[in-house]
Amino acid sequence: MLLRISAPAILIIFVLTFSASAGRMEHLSEKIDAEDADKIEVSIEFGAGEIILSSDDMAEVATVEVDYDPRRIECEIDYHVRRGTGHLHLESIIRRKRNIDTEKNLWEVVLSNRYPMVLEIEAGACDAEMDLGGIPITELSIEIGAASGEVDFSRPNPERMVDFDVDAGAASLEFRNLGNANFERFNFDGGAGSFELDFRGEYTGESEISIDIGLGSAEIILPKGIPVRIETGEPGWFSTVDFHNDDLDEVRDGIYESEDFDEADIRIILELDVGLGSVDIYFKD
Repeated sequence: MLLRISAPAILIIFVLTFSASAGRMEHLSEKIDAEDADKIEVSIEFGAGEIILSSDDMAEVATVEVDYDPRRIECEIDYHVRRGTGHLHLESIIRRKRNIDTEKNLWEVVLSNRYPMVLEIEAGACDAEMDLGGIPITELSIEIGAASGEVDFSRPNPERMVDFDVDAGAASLEFRNLGNANFERFNFDGGAGSFELDFRGEYTGESEISIDIGLGSAEIILPKGIPVRIETGEPGWFSTVDFHNDDLDEVRDGIYESEDFDEADIRIILELDVGLGSVDIYFKD
């Protein structure tokens, strides 16, 4: 392992390079101190393997545990503070693109729930398990390719999230308790994949949801008891949108509302754009 430290001293970069022991798996364990930062920006770039992301109540910005094959994987951890904001970059770089599996590259990342956070995640062909519950996230972007996994908000976000953007390719993904994300705007762009989007959870105001499904299929679960307006737009020749166990009224062509939608302060606006895909909408407690 080669350790490089560059100026200023608060910038720490750990780069793991090819070594004589490359035939064996290696382990990396790091704790990232906040260094007087009062808010954090986190970017994660993960090529292939398995990533487990969770949160904890701790003074450190993050802890990182990695099991990897240095013949195939290079790992980078970069943290520095600028004007009170901590910038954490985690990256898994693939040296050899063939025969990468989850056993060759396993990351376990725990983020602190003490700091307001902007979080950006880019993941490729991986298995992902992410529980972002309790983290005060103000902006969240997830871009994911041919992956499978689960994104959960097991506890409410204590901050109001302005934008929550997801761009998913040929993936099989499940999103749980999205209401706990406490978002103003949720934008989902899904390709030729299979998606479950569960929007149950705690809401604090009006939340706008925009979902674009291309060749894929999506199951959307909306919480019972929260007024909703659903705009389906112009249906395509090979697209379907099906409602299940709903009590909505069609107020205009392609626009459906709960009876008490207009008077509600806490409510959901859902806009759908379905190409050659299919969407099923359920209402559940």
